[in-house]
Amino acid sequence: MNKPRPRIGLTLDADEAGRYRLERGYVEAVLAAGGLPILLPHEPPAAAAYLSLLDALVVTGGAFDVPPELYGDQRREVCGPAKPERTGFEKEILEAALASALPVLGICGGMQLLNVVRGGTLYQDLEADTGKAGHEQPAPKDVPSHGLKVAVGTLLWRLIGPGVPEHRVNSTHHQAVRQPGTGVLVAATAPDGVVEAIELPDLPFAIGVQWHPEAVRRHDARQAGIFTGLVEAARGVRH
Repeated sequence: MNKPRPRIGLTLDADEAGRYRLERGYVEAVLAAGGLPILLPHEPPAAAAYLSLLDALVVTGGAFDVPPELYGDQRREVCGPAKPERTGFEKEILEAALASALPVLGICGGMQLLNVVRGGTLYQDLEADTGKAGHEQPAPKDVPSHGLKVAVGTLLWRLIGPGVPEHRVNSTHHQAVRQPGTGVLVAATAPDGVVEAIELPDLPFAIGVQWHPEAVRRHDARQAGIFTGLVEAARGVRH
């Protein structure tokens, strides 16, 4: 008898015409790991109802920024566009998921939001704020472009391969974690020191990655371990 698939929520993006959208890589990665993708339109009044259906939550990435007002900063010209409705929904459902100790994975902007809801801050623009360039690679966006140093003993280290001296990941962001929030552990960094992964050790499974493992797994099968770990954690919740 096949095991029931844990229900994994995936937050959706919306384009300028108001149409919801999501890269297929997220769905394919969850399915391959044994989960059942549940797509989440960003409707804040329904956040609690959506959460009650889920065994785990993935806050996906997108071409927009977390509003600096959420981390006590003033917006500057280097800050990119915001999507208030989407961010409002993601913040609400993410905070509720963390409060319920539901397994959580934040990807790219989702990692940044995970840090912000724990009281952390962001660089509004890496190059402007730190002089560090090279984190917005040209197409193709799924090809690994820089190294990744994973801290030994972390959840991420266990998920994508203990004993591997260095991984390589893609890079499609202009913002990054500046100050980690309360209880936030830095789990990986780029060669230039930019934070590439965070974890919340006080919860059973709460991790954020700055790259896109749903895309990089096509080039490095070890990246699929992030989704496998999420689904296995969700399976524990379901039972």
